Amino acid sequence: MPGRLEGRRVLVTHADRYVGPPVVELFRAEGAEVVADTDDLVDPQAPREAVERAGEIDVLVANFAGPREAMPVTEMLVGATEWTDEAFAAYLEHLVWPFLRVIRAALPSMIERRAGKIVGVTSATPIRAIPGLGIYSAARGAQNAFLQAVGAEVAPHNVQVNALGPAHVRNNMYYTDAMLADDAVRESFEAQIPAGRLGEGVEAAELALALASGASDFLAGQVVPVSGGWAT
Repeated sequence: MPGRLEGRRVLVTHADRYVGPPVVELFRAEGAEVVADTDDLVDPQAPREAVERAGEIDVLVANFAGPREAMPVTEMLVGATEWTDEAFAAYLEHLVWPFLRVIRAALPSMIERRAGKIVGVTSATPIRAIPGLGIYSAARGAQNAFLQAVGAEVAPHNVQVNALGPAHVRNNMYYTDAMLADDAVRESFEAQIPAGRLGEGVEAAELALALASGASDFLAGQVVPVSGGWAT
């Protein structure tokens, strides 16, 4: 039985961080030819160059993690009167600009072919307020708003642009094994999640797979939380 992405060429950005590793592993297991890009893509020309290097892609997984120095999530909390312009600019530089630019670079070929999938990996944090995560939520909210508008704009061209919004999912950037080894920290997160546990990276990757396949043919501009009921 062929894999669900057999014969598809997929570009995954920040493939070594956030949800990138489980997405690369699952998509390859499902038959995709995966181009795993691990560059920061901060330079304004880098996203376009990454798309050009990848060749003609069927799927773009626009997965972006924030600046490494702001990890894990317990180190990201900052008060509403204490955040700095430099800290917010770093989120814009690492999360927002590369996300917008790589989508802009991938769309023309997909529109011309009238076929293509763009899967954003953003966050559910803009959906539910978390005190202390104002500037991070603002950056992720910009990603979500852009994706929703673009998804509606390109839907007439048979290009589907959607996203998954992880929250409380184990990964190597925000919810790291080292951080979660502290029982008190882990239990404080689990107490907020209706499912009673943290999510696993493969669970987020499975949703990314659905959004990259024919299962998303009638979706446009959706941001689907992956949060065990924390964000609905």
